[in-house]
Amino acid sequence: MADNLKLSKKFGLATWWVLLLIVLLGCSASDEPKIEALTGLSMGTSYTVKWVNKEGEDRPEVSQGVANELRRIEDSMSTYMDTSDLSGFNGAKVNLWHAIPAEMAALVAQSLSLSEKTNGAFDITIGPLVDLWGFGPQPIPAKIPSQDALDALRPVVGYQLLQVRQQPPAMRKLAPSTIDLSAIAKGYGVDAVALWLEAHGINNYLVEVGGELRAHGFKLDGSPWRIAIEHPIVGAQQVYQVVKVNNMAVATSGNYRNYYEKDGVRYSHTLNPLTLRPVTHNLASVTVIDASAARADALATALMVMGGEDGVSWATMHQVPAYFIMKRADGFVAQSTAGFDSYLEN
Repeated sequence: MADNLKLSKKFGLATWWVLLLIVLLGCSASDEPKIEALTGLSMGTSYTVKWVNKEGEDRPEVSQGVANELRRIEDSMSTYMDTSDLSGFNGAKVNLWHAIPAEMAALVAQSLSLSEKTNGAFDITIGPLVDLWGFGPQPIPAKIPSQDALDALRPVVGYQLLQVRQQPPAMRKLAPSTIDLSAIAKGYGVDAVALWLEAHGINNYLVEVGGELRAHGFKLDGSPWRIAIEHPIVGAQQVYQVVKVNNMAVATSGNYRNYYEKDGVRYSHTLNPLTLRPVTHNLASVTVIDASAARADALATALMVMGGEDGVSWATMHQVPAYFIMKRADGFVAQSTAGFDSYLEN
């Protein structure tokens, strides 16, 4: 849940591995000349867009349009930019309504709804927790946070401390909390780029931002887009499973890339908002498929916080297509909910 907007220093290799998989699985050598592809850097990570160019779309125009969409979101929702709308709210006074863009108000409202549905497993108020554990702008702490340090944050962590309204768009906090939209913002960026492409007549595409993806239409040969789920092996880059998607988004959350070790103990970037500590269960990664990349991004984070057993139960109860990879003593084992099976490549 601590996937911050500035991810390049932590996820560079993993992100470029995703890009490589898209290239390898997305098209064949015969249709490469007719499939356009562009990559870039934004939101502290990398992105890639591939589309079937049937109507002679202008590549520079598409490139600029994609970059503008991502820059607009980053300028508004980055925790690393002092001038962002999000930073402005984080520095605002308690109990006062603070004006924000309508787009952010809608995303925060969605976040709070998901927090309630997941019983707090997804929570955007973990900004101070992210910093304390060294997964945000602050460096890794010299010492593991003490219980006293964690207890001091208890009064400012909790989605119930936020209120949002749509007209006029504004937020207020009931405690000196700071929010972090990183566990939903990359997915939201994917959705924004997808909507821009469709508005400009591009209906066969694959968009990826920091590992979150959304596919629409088909490849040049009429087949669906193929997405690889990575094998959660530390220090290796292998395909564990492949899914085929059309008009859907795919998001994966995992603990095998972003972590640090102290005194032989591994501390994961996935932080439980309820315990205020990194998760310690055996769930290595979870992949969610949804029509919205933002929702898939947030739900993957929430299920990662819940862990394998509770996550499978919750996803099954709420009919969320999800694929769980859990670590066992003799290796890894996968379990999927019924809605996910139809996307698996045979």
